Amino acid sequence: MTQAQSPLLGSFPEPRIPFYRSAEFPRYFGAICFAICFIVLSTYRGGKVFFTRFFSVPPSKYEESIRTAYNGNGLIKEAKVGIKGASFRRRLILASIKPQQYSTVPLVTNDKTDCTDKVHKQIRIARVDKEENPEFLNLIKPMEPNFPNRKILYGFFHPYSYAGGGGERVLWEAVYVTLKQDVRNVAIIYTFTESNDRSVSSLLSGVHRTFGIDFFEKDIQDRVVFMQLPNRFRWIVDGSSFKFLTMAFQALGSFILFFLAMGECAPDIFIDTLGLPFAYPPASIFLQLPVLAYIHYPWVSSDMLKKIRTRMRSNPLLVLKFAYWYILMKLYSICGSFLDVSTCNSSWTLNNLLKVWTWVDDGTNRPSIVYPPTGIDESKIHTDPLVEREKVFLYVAQFRPEKRHELLIREFHKYLQGCKEVDSPYRLVLVGTTRSKEDEQTVEYLRKLVKELEIPEGSVIIQVNATREQIDKYLREADFGLNTMWNEHFGITVVEYMLYGVIPIVHASGGPLLDIVVPIHPDTHTLFTKEEREGSTKKVEDIYQSGFFFKDPSDPDFGSSPIKYDTLSTVLGRVTKLTQKQKLSYRQNAMSVADKKFGNRVFHNAWAELTSQLADYELRKRKKRDTVEKLY
Repeated sequence: MTQAQSPLLGSFPEPRIPFYRSAEFPRYFGAICFAICFIVLSTYRGGKVFFTRFFSVPPSKYEESIRTAYNGNGLIKEAKVGIKGASFRRRLILASIKPQQYSTVPLVTNDKTDCTDKVHKQIRIARVDKEENPEFLNLIKPMEPNFPNRKILYGFFHPYSYAGGGGERVLWEAVYVTLKQDVRNVAIIYTFTESNDRSVSSLLSGVHRTFGIDFFEKDIQDRVVFMQLPNRFRWIVDGSSFKFLTMAFQALGSFILFFLAMGECAPDIFIDTLGLPFAYPPASIFLQLPVLAYIHYPWVSSDMLKKIRTRMRSNPLLVLKFAYWYILMKLYSICGSFLDVSTCNSSWTLNNLLKVWTWVDDGTNRPSIVYPPTGIDESKIHTDPLVEREKVFLYVAQFRPEKRHELLIREFHKYLQGCKEVDSPYRLVLVGTTRSKEDEQTVEYLRKLVKELEIPEGSVIIQVNATREQIDKYLREADFGLNTMWNEHFGITVVEYMLYGVIPIVHASGGPLLDIVVPIHPDTHTLFTKEEREGSTKKVEDIYQSGFFFKDPSDPDFGSSPIKYDTLSTVLGRVTKLTQKQKLSYRQNAMSVADKKFGNRVFHNAWAELTSQLADYELRKRKKRDTVEKLY
């Protein structure tokens, strides 16, 4: 009987069984799961083949097109290139004796220079390869992975390579070491340019002027290749372009920017030195490249979530922001898992990464610490610790709010008020660069603050965009060097202070506390071990110290440390009362720490090891590709 009977209502249908409880559900569910898996695997497999071939494998008759251009005017017809410009350019770079000739940025500056001009995007065989490279037409052919003279293209993804900060110093020192490591190595820089009239010559001259690195040396000359990222798309990774969901839009922008970069020329090894993690998955999955990241600062940190969580009690709406950042943190962890090699600049950065990258264990995937280079040739520093210094507190830092110049000026004002009886108190010298109008406004505010506090004229000197020679002069003459930033992830300037014998006064947090201003045994010149430093909550005796620490009530974590630190004004007053013998002890300790732990030599050795490691990864990954892809 298909229907139930009711004496009052008559017959009515039996209750319908929900689909998820029906006998057909397992069959349909299994089919759906199979379809999803099939689509995912097909996309993964097809994506690898499609993108690798699209960016790296030229059309079937590319050799004929190149040969025709070689015997003609050098210009490969645009109709023959089509959308495969990246693959053509890659073959020419691999075959050239001067790869730099194939940069999409103009080689030299002239009145008509425009790095966005279509003329500079054309695929043209360099004259030097036509006249001085008899093997050119043979080298454009596909090569076996073990071919002895096969070039290796190291792609450095750093859209703001022209900036003059510590991140750019790491980039250019890494490029320099990579080129010095092997004559087969070629560095491709994917970058915006400061303006549309830049050229390869002006960019490299700027690097030499700012960092003292000479890319015009004979053995590395012509192996730096610039791939122009369209300046009109600069906004897609600029945080100021987005009024809300800034980090999400920047993540999407970096993903898009990656494909724009690969559209110019795909490398053999992908290196991120800026911090754009959403480029790692496509580089690893679709282009099958080894991926390395040098991490200056975690893109998302657990500290950000902690701050939001503490404020959620008073503002429940912040739960949405918490969820947003939590999702970004998980995505950041997923992106990081695609790295073959990861390095970071300090213990502070490593500790924060380990809280976010849940896939990391204590094995081979654990990020290593590679301290950033100072850019200073230590052999040219002739510092006599016995020479008496000028009474100067020096602060070298970009004029940005997080550097806390305002706090320093206010604390320096308190110091002056506390030493009115002193005939000649110390002067404060602020040296730094500006990157934007906001930074320039910061400088103007600081100048006004000095006047408002009625600090005597000449007691505070603010010098903007000083040359390297001027900075070196300050470092040779100053008595003490300052760093007032809270949770500075490393603090390369502090290392510079110590190399020059400038006694550091730093905030008790981040890299300066954990890595740089560390105690040392003056007799044996050996650094304190981690166990020696962390074995006691008491301050290490002054005889072992290499500098001074302070904290401020405005710090987010003020009062949480087991060790109680003085405020900056108190420390300034105390250090000015040190005897020459006491200052000599601190100065010698600081110089010993810098010599043993930091400097260009240490960075160069570490990066050379990474370069060799990446070359091995590249060879192994290339051999695993399909027959066609592994040859190109």
